[in-house]
Amino acid sequence: MKRAITFIACIFSLLANAQQKMNKFHIVDSLSGKAIPSTAVTIVRAKLSITTEKDGIFIIPGNLALMRDTVILNTQSYKQIRLPLHKLNGMDTIRLTKFVAETRNEKLKYRDDTLLNDYAKRDIVHYAGISTQTASFDYLQWAQQFSVFKPGILLKQVTLNRLAFGLDLSDRTWTGLVYLDPTKFRIRIYDIDPVTNGPGRDLCNQVIEESKGNGRRQLTINLKKYNIILPNTTFFVAIEWLRDYYNAGFVGLYDAKLRKVVQQSNYRPAIGISPVKGNKLNIWALNYKREWQPYTYFWPFGTDLAIKASVEY
Repeated sequence: MKRAITFIACIFSLLANAQQKMNKFHIVDSLSGKAIPSTAVTIVRAKLSITTEKDGIFIIPGNLALMRDTVILNTQSYKQIRLPLHKLNGMDTIRLTKFVAETRNEKLKYRDDTLLNDYAKRDIVHYAGISTQTASFDYLQWAQQFSVFKPGILLKQVTLNRLAFGLDLSDRTWTGLVYLDPTKFRIRIYDIDPVTNGPGRDLCNQVIEESKGNGRRQLTINLKKYNIILPNTTFFVAIEWLRDYYNAGFVGLYDAKLRKVVQQSNYRPAIGISPVKGNKLNIWALNYKREWQPYTYFWPFGTDLAIKASVEY
């Protein structure tokens, strides 16, 4: 229930003047009635999002009938639900309908492989996913765009570089102790959206979740068992942040209006920016409205994420 507690703490200030009724919801599969874990619950205008635990429960305090915001529920392999908050008034169960991503079951034989977006990890000096210098990092997923020379290629594995250590800010010299930065996250593989040219439908109908706490900066995830065949010449590898108690951290940002440093929450992992500059921006970010948009903060230097992909053909 830590996510419920975290969610209550996040939105308490927004509802301070409302009657504090606790509205408890169970997210379940529409056919089996079983709880759906790790569902992203996002309140759009308030820019708040959490990931549910195994019990699929989240809580919103206050009088839902008076709220004028929108909630979005999204989890892999299920149809997304988008509702005005006041529509949840009187409900206690939300049923999500499962869909199956289109996959090719045949096992094809491949003779050659190629590494896409190669870089030297020792040259990575910039990371993002925690905050900018003046604002919090308000995105739910981050994606690297890749191109291959023909459709029908197999995605073999992906490699990413993350910020694996953090400063111990209790050391006021800011030079001392460092600690291992544990994290868990999901890998999402997307086809190209023919309308936006950004990430589109999922190309894998299985959850790919990684949990790392050993301080490794470079992580390699083998994807061959998922048999992900790329239907087009453009695809996307995305990092989905699990916004939960385990991944939560905090950073101090200067608020110009308040003229003081305020504490902002963030979620691990922070992903490296590739040290290799390209001629095209290949970074996409998913905002609280669940809209994909090009991420231009590091442009023109930062054209790519520190994410590599190996393919076979």
